[in-house]
Amino acid sequence: MNKNMQQFLAYKKNYHNLSNRTIKAYQSDLVALDHYCSQHEVTITQGILALMENLHQATRLKPTSLKRKMITYRMFYKFLVTKKIIERDSEFEQYRANYIIPKKMPRTLKVRDIHQLLNCMYQRLTQPATSVYQKRNGVRDIALLELLISTGIRISEASLINLSDYDLVENSLLIYGKNRKERMIYLSSEEARQALLAYLAIREQFQPKDQSFFLNKYGERLSIYGIENIFTKYLQLAQIDTKATPHYLRHTFATELLNNGANIREVQELLGHSSIVTTQIYTEVSIERKKYVLNSFNYRNEMDVKTSK
Repeated sequence: MNKNMQQFLAYKKNYHNLSNRTIKAYQSDLVALDHYCSQHEVTITQGILALMENLHQATRLKPTSLKRKMITYRMFYKFLVTKKIIERDSEFEQYRANYIIPKKMPRTLKVRDIHQLLNCMYQRLTQPATSVYQKRNGVRDIALLELLISTGIRISEASLINLSDYDLVENSLLIYGKNRKERMIYLSSEEARQALLAYLAIREQFQPKDQSFFLNKYGERLSIYGIENIFTKYLQLAQIDTKATPHYLRHTFATELLNNGANIREVQELLGHSSIVTTQIYTEVSIERKKYVLNSFNYRNEMDVKTSK
């Protein structure tokens, strides 16, 4: 991988608050591009167009994968132009790939499953068979999942929280989203607040090595993989038969807000979406909201003409 690509990856990592998983995906795409350009002796833009056409025709990559790769290459191109490493290429800028991506509905958890999950976690703390070590971790895990459930934040955002981001007086958290976008969230759930306070009271038992809010067993920042493992563990302990990921909690949070009457702009702000288009997908799964709208505003409901007995 050439020097320009390494500089691009360093820039994205340092200034855009991206996860290691995302950086690795960018790196894989750029390595493939570097290899193709070297092998065929073509320019960067020529290589991108030819490589993408080849991937489209000769492989069975999903449209979502092709689109992701093209996004990576367009960002790299823009980086090179901005740094004046290459000249603008009008042909490349006008190129529009047609990758038809099937619409996927957000996957959610049933509210009763979340209720069962939390019950399992709280009950485990009081069981005689639960060791002191398990209880310590359990207090942390409850705080973590209560936070995810009641705020809908991403697991990457939960991982990045520091002690200084939590305002105990205002009961609020400063969240660092994608591309270093900050937003303030409020903890409306008293149970979530109490869970966080209970965890902070025993946080020193993890022997913290830094100011990370959520810690792993080594006293270091709890990673997104650690959060995923915690969530999966309690799904199994609660005997909830699902292949859900922690991101389902975010989807459930958004869908239930709409079901209960929140407007889409409010949900957009709470989730930290830069575009309302991203938030609109939740209207597709908000069945209760659809029922309310139709029962309340469908003109046919008020007509006197009766055709049924």
